[in-house]
Amino acid sequence: MTKLEQILQQVRTELGADFVSTDVVGMDGLSIAGGSVVADFDSTAASARFAMVMKLAANVSSKIGMVAVEDSLVTTDQAYIITRFLGDGSYFWSLVVTRNATLGMVRTLMNEYADQIWKAVPK
Repeated sequence: MTKLEQILQQVRTELGADFVSTDVVGMDGLSIAGGSVVADFDSTAASARFAMVMKLAANVSSKIGMVAVEDSLVTTDQAYIITRFLGDGSYFWSLVVTRNATLGMVRTLMNEYADQIWKAVPK
């Protein structure tokens, strides 16, 4: 298990039953690490589609003069999907949790682990 996979496993452990999926994704839409506890969750498709979302969010933010995007939150009837840029913005981290999760706690957890994840990304 790589250092990056170990860190993602720690996040998964801290989230417990609220964890659904996580991926570290390049802006090309390809995941370099992650996984899901839901067998029919297509993390490959989610990674590719959320790369488009993150590019669009950064573009819109720039055009309206709001500087840099930190993260994006998508709320569905079943889950929260938070995507967050890492380091220089060439990668992002997606984290999917159940609607039972405490959103503030999830964001706090992401704040705590983001730098560690970025440092573990192979460059």
